[in-house]
Amino acid sequence: MKKHVFFLMIIFLPALSVGQASSSEQKTSSSIQVSSALGTTESNSNIDLLKQSLQNSSEVIGTASSVTIPSSAPTAASSTTLDMPLEMGGSVQSVQATVEPSVSVPVKKLSPAAAKRVEEAKEKREKAAAAKPTALETDIEKSNALLPVSQQKTAVSEQANAEEEAEADAELEYAIKMLEKSKEALEKAVRKIPPSAAQNRPATVPAPNKKFDPNAYRPGVTWIASKSTHFDIYTQKRSSGISSSNMSMTFESAYQTLRRFIPWMMSGRVRVFVYQDYPSYLRHEPNAKAWTRALAYPTRGEIVVYDEPGKNQELKEVFTHELTHIFTQQFFDSHKTGRIMTPTWLDEGLAVLLEDQAYNGSKGGPWNNDFKTINFQRDPSTEVATFSSRSMFGSAKKLTSKKKGRPLYLTPFSEFMEESSLAAAEGRGKEQEWYFQAYLMVRFLLNPAGGASPSNRMQFEQFTRLLSEGEAVRNPSTGFLVKDSRGKTVYQPYSVEKALGRAYRYNTIANFEDNFWRWAEK
Repeated sequence: MKKHVFFLMIIFLPALSVGQASSSEQKTSSSIQVSSALGTTESNSNIDLLKQSLQNSSEVIGTASSVTIPSSAPTAASSTTLDMPLEMGGSVQSVQATVEPSVSVPVKKLSPAAAKRVEEAKEKREKAAAAKPTALETDIEKSNALLPVSQQKTAVSEQANAEEEAEADAELEYAIKMLEKSKEALEKAVRKIPPSAAQNRPATVPAPNKKFDPNAYRPGVTWIASKSTHFDIYTQKRSSGISSSNMSMTFESAYQTLRRFIPWMMSGRVRVFVYQDYPSYLRHEPNAKAWTRALAYPTRGEIVVYDEPGKNQELKEVFTHELTHIFTQQFFDSHKTGRIMTPTWLDEGLAVLLEDQAYNGSKGGPWNNDFKTINFQRDPSTEVATFSSRSMFGSAKKLTSKKKGRPLYLTPFSEFMEESSLAAAEGRGKEQEWYFQAYLMVRFLLNPAGGASPSNRMQFEQFTRLLSEGEAVRNPSTGFLVKDSRGKTVYQPYSVEKALGRAYRYNTIANFEDNFWRWAEK
């Protein structure tokens, strides 16, 4: 009997254990089942354990401490469902998780320059991405993969910011270019006048009868010497580019312009220094101004210019202006009365007049055009009666230039002829008007008709000679020239007013002004 009972136990015990194992497996598998919608779960479930693990990982890498799992069912348009394999209890189960779609950041339409900069940045990023990542970069990428969706937008925002910065840089470059164009247009609209040559007084002057060394006065530049009929030309050796052709012909053409009007003032050869370009001119010439094209040094007999291919006509005009300063200053420096320079209004007025004569245009130069169009008028204060003016008995006819438009009142001539008048005009921002009046006064004295052969040239020559040299003094009883203790002829200096009276028969400055306005109103 015992044998039979033992035999039966051997048969039924394995079956019982198999039934318990299957029941245990059913309980285990039921505890890890998760709905596809990721609905609510029991506390201490495997999903809770997964969330807790993510939270711990986030705290370690310094990110957010929670992971948001959406409770609503995902749709194809708004979210994506991923199957996440999870190994627990010796078996692998698939857990479904919903991932929110990334939010697109609107990017403005880029300009071509900005798009190019963005494309270059993109190429750099692609090259960097193609390179094999380091271990540290791999760890960072793994950590970023665990970040919430809201924090994963940061990379997109940084890219958008980079693109916006590139666009802003491109717009700034465009604004700078437009500003430069506006500046060029303003320079064309407003006539730039070189500084007075009388202000350019170098500390050293080349000694006569010695070989001239250009590097002694303008070091730092390699000079190539050449000659023309009336000029010694020193051209900077070019580091790049091509120089203008026939510059010596441009200089000689300016010389011929002066020869037609003031041949008695023209003296010896003139040295001309030609820098290769505008930056070299500003860098190496100590007295160069940003808005000047050339400079004159009368005491040295030098003119400094810079090469600008394609603008030989402009070079001719400004070179004529500076060459006039050279000859007038040297003419007045060869005086015998103690005067060292021509009056400023005469010096500058003659320079702009001859500059205008060098203009190559059918309607004349800019100064001649101003003469024809500007409504310049006499200052009412100068119409007060004086013994030397025709206004003494009250002129019924107002003296004016009879032009339309806003009137430009000229400064009274006696005030204008003072040496401080130019500085006063510059202080008021009226230097353009000052140069225009100087042009008008010299035009009236030298070339009232405006033709190539001035009718008053002989009177103007006498006027300038009286100012620069004075007049030899004669003994009234004998008629012989008076000599000083050294045996040299004594000269009587002439003021502007006295010279005008001797050359033009204008007894006073007021009488000169009256005759000017009679001429202007014709």
